[in-house]
Amino acid sequence: MAVRKLHLVTGALVAYSFVVSLVPTTLSYLNPEALEDISLTSGSLARQLQLSLLFLVAAIVLYRHRRQMSAVVRQLNPFLLLLLAYCLLSVLWSPYPVVTLKRVIILLGLLLVGLGVSPVLAGALQFPRILLATLMAICLLSAVTALAFPEIGIDPVHGTAWRGITFQKNTLGLVAAYGLVLWVFEWSRGEFRRSLCLAGLLFSAFVLVMARSSTSILMAVLGACVYGYWQRRWFTGDFSNGILALVALLFLLLLGHFYYVLFGQWLSWAELAGPIAGLFDKGTDLTGRTSIWHFLLATFQQHPVLGIGYGSFWLGEGSPAQAIADALGWMPPQGHDGYLDLLNELGVAGFGLFVLMLAWHLRSIVQLMRFDRSEAALHLAFLCIILASNVTETDFLSDTAFQNIVLIFSSTSLSARVFMLRQRHPGARVPAPHLGRVPGLGR
Repeated sequence: MAVRKLHLVTGALVAYSFVVSLVPTTLSYLNPEALEDISLTSGSLARQLQLSLLFLVAAIVLYRHRRQMSAVVRQLNPFLLLLLAYCLLSVLWSPYPVVTLKRVIILLGLLLVGLGVSPVLAGALQFPRILLATLMAICLLSAVTALAFPEIGIDPVHGTAWRGITFQKNTLGLVAAYGLVLWVFEWSRGEFRRSLCLAGLLFSAFVLVMARSSTSILMAVLGACVYGYWQRRWFTGDFSNGILALVALLFLLLLGHFYYVLFGQWLSWAELAGPIAGLFDKGTDLTGRTSIWHFLLATFQQHPVLGIGYGSFWLGEGSPAQAIADALGWMPPQGHDGYLDLLNELGVAGFGLFVLMLAWHLRSIVQLMRFDRSEAALHLAFLCIILASNVTETDFLSDTAFQNIVLIFSSTSLSARVFMLRQRHPGARVPAPHLGRVPGLGR
């Protein structure tokens, strides 16, 4: 009974965390120009109470199970902890030290929640399955809202695109994209009825199309392909080399991206990107993002080593971002590039810690693949979606942004899962070319 209650609490923490990140607390989103700030720094009192309650419950859960969690804490991604420490240290040079401190508190609170919902307390697959249930509930309510209350559920800025009960159409598209990948995951494991998985897949795809978010469609395809390839039970050989090749490809793409931002011209950009952008009714300037990138890169060069300070740049009128707003004629809410925003706020030093954190995260995925390939492939799919989507949006370390929470929860889940499996099977190295997971291992 105690275990069941614990699972109910941890499941509620997972669901509540993602609802907070995706659904406004009020009907303020009826005004397309007044989207709610979902942080403790300047958000509504209701949002602050929501987050405070979330972090408090997580802290209580961890305290009551401190013996189980003490060993897991020592197994956490060390570069994640160093990165959080660096963000806190940036209070010393941040132009808005109070804002920086509040945002560090949010990151620490999310880390507490991530530990509270880790497999040690919540079970191996509770995180992805509660996430799936939460996303499907949001999709269902969004579909009902869009059909029954179009003044709320239709995004007025983008014609007939659905936004449902979320902040905007891109948010709903991302919800459906992750839901689709999770249904592919459940299909491959064979623990749910195939008819249920097929219905979930079709419904997620339907909502994804109705949201009319081209980026989300690309992320859904990317995530499903990455997962489908790396979980294949007939895959043989040293799969870690293939993962490194995938990471190298992503790295080369990012290098190309930075080259374009740095020099402002890429001779083959229009030829390569034009046909693809045309399919999604977009220009090769990525809806004006490249202009922001050029100004952001110039700003970064003013403080290249340490950065301006975590979370202290995009703070509206009168903030350090005002110069960019004056040049553009409008105030962007973010740099629309997670990599450039990190460089600007944390400098080369903080960005280096972030890269090392991702490398350790990938190492944990490779370790988990020796025990449960499908679960590891899901974390790899999440990572690839996050890395790719941050080229045009900023989610890295971005308060309670949905993908920031996914990355933190994925990191804590991986650390705990690998620790548990090593404890249960010390010294195990399982290539298992024909197995999705090691027989006899508990989930």
